[in-house]
Amino acid sequence: MTGQPPMDRWFSSEQAMGTGASVLIGAVTVTSWATAWSDWHSYRILDRYPDDEARLDRADLISGSLGIVSALALFAAAVVFIVWLWRVRWNAEMFCRGEHRLTRGWVLGSWICPVVNLWYPKWVVDDVVAASDPRTPARTESLRGIPGTSLVWAWWVTWVVGLVLGNVSQRSALDGAVELSELRTNAVMSGISAVSTTAAAVLAVMVIQRVNELQLNRPWTPWWSSDQAGYPLGRGFQPPAG
Repeated sequence: MTGQPPMDRWFSSEQAMGTGASVLIGAVTVTSWATAWSDWHSYRILDRYPDDEARLDRADLISGSLGIVSALALFAAAVVFIVWLWRVRWNAEMFCRGEHRLTRGWVLGSWICPVVNLWYPKWVVDDVVAASDPRTPARTESLRGIPGTSLVWAWWVTWVVGLVLGNVSQRSALDGAVELSELRTNAVMSGISAVSTTAAAVLAVMVIQRVNELQLNRPWTPWWSSDQAGYPLGRGFQPPAG
């Protein structure tokens, strides 16, 4: 992470960016429930009016339109959240010398690289939380040994569950599933995904608030200017709790 101190900027409060991310995350929750409703609507229409082409076409239009809105909301939330995460990572690197498990570029790359996007983003957030916590000594050599918080664990598990189920239901819709049983299965998965996404959204907002609070409560002193004797180094150090 930080062989040399990042000297090209100073600390900054990211509460405004965090608030923007939280609002957009809330919008994603609304669209996830709207998508779940449209999937159930499509199922009911096919079940009750299998030969009514007009009704079926309207149901498809509603489903497709909500799918586009949902994708746009998710994209907007992702962009603002990643910008917020990038900035609080900058702050974290100045608060604490500790080496992060991933380089700064992974703040973005961890979300878009296949397979590793199932755990790399959590590592990024875990290390930001650890480095931002006032109880973490400024001259800690590595953040790897500091356990993740229960809040970040809960957020990440619910997010992955919602993401996987949402992708499965979307793939089923893109495949043009017209069988009643397939639509019902798709609607069930979409509903479960909406529940998980809602839980993940609430927890994500809590993570944002937690990181912002930690960074506002920690003295804005760069680690290389800190008084090493003022921190509980060595075996007496207790890692941040969840």
